Amino acid sequence: MAEDTIIAYRLIMSIAFEIKSQDGAARAGVLKTARGDIETPCVTLNYTKALEDWGFGPSDVTDAKDVILLRNAFWLKRRGAKDIREGIGWPGITMADSGGFQMVSLGQHLRQNFNGVGFNLDGKSTFISPHEVVEWGRGAGVDLIMPLDNTVYTMDKNWWKFIRSAIITAVWHQRSRGIADEKLYYIVQGGLNKLARLISLWDARRQLNNGISAVAIGGLAWDEPRPALYRMVEFCVKRLPEDKPRHMLGICKPVDVLECIRRGMDTFDGIAATREGRHGRVWVKGGKYFDIRKTEFENDERVLDETCKCPTCSSGISRARLRAGFKQRDREAIRQLMAHNWHHNYSLVKDARAAILVGHLDIYITEYLSIL
Repeated sequence: MAEDTIIAYRLIMSIAFEIKSQDGAARAGVLKTARGDIETPCVTLNYTKALEDWGFGPSDVTDAKDVILLRNAFWLKRRGAKDIREGIGWPGITMADSGGFQMVSLGQHLRQNFNGVGFNLDGKSTFISPHEVVEWGRGAGVDLIMPLDNTVYTMDKNWWKFIRSAIITAVWHQRSRGIADEKLYYIVQGGLNKLARLISLWDARRQLNNGISAVAIGGLAWDEPRPALYRMVEFCVKRLPEDKPRHMLGICKPVDVLECIRRGMDTFDGIAATREGRHGRVWVKGGKYFDIRKTEFENDERVLDETCKCPTCSSGISRARLRAGFKQRDREAIRQLMAHNWHHNYSLVKDARAAILVGHLDIYITEYLSIL
């Protein structure tokens, strides 16, 4: 096949997923997009305003072509951005999250109906429709598009809100169709409410059988107990097609990532790694962390983690020096702490994939969690 024909094919191809190996419900696969392929499991780099402000960019990522960049369409569209790569020279695959998180964090400023979301911020009234979200994503060169979805705080006691969330999300998804279906995900909503999840899963299967190639699970990671989170992930996965890629929205803490991989999830996003690094919490093996601000690290010449190969640890910079820089709010020190935490997760999923390929995921997770 000629090179120009391959390029043309790539530009119109739908999201595809190839499973290379399975270990129980866990999968090692390849997510295929028009821009290229990504090995899974994998974590995204959520490029937030905080990362922009602290100078975190492609140079802080070991291999940017092997990472999905995620940006929030809610904020990018609001500030008039025309390109998903605006402000960052990203060479790899991109994903846009439509902003379901804001439905909770900005709830008092929002009004929602079957036509979309209206909000009033900074004295400006704006309305966003499901159609507009996907139109923006297509025009901005997004490779993987999350549609507008309706999210409810997981621990809310009103069961009807979750039913309504699943129904609104289904309506919004239908109104997102026909624009960039080859890039579009379906987002399963419903919190911890099984009836709401069944409604959402029914519509997800319907859409996945009718031209949609990928699915995400949303509406979790909102203070619910971990066992409840894992049970709901398992509940959803058992009712989703085996041959479609599955994305986990808002999950990136190491233990949660591993447990969701074990249950059949493929890709993950979240801001916890870089956010906690920005606040001085350093992630280490075992799903643990330490606070760099503590006085015990004032004269500690060790690197953050002697087993870590991230740019921060590989540079040899000491805990003492990073602590001093952090205390002074030094831009470089904070960027390095953020980079370390993000790389911890990057290595975590790479090692998990290697374990799945040889059928040793449970052994890997047990060994990881047993490290003191």
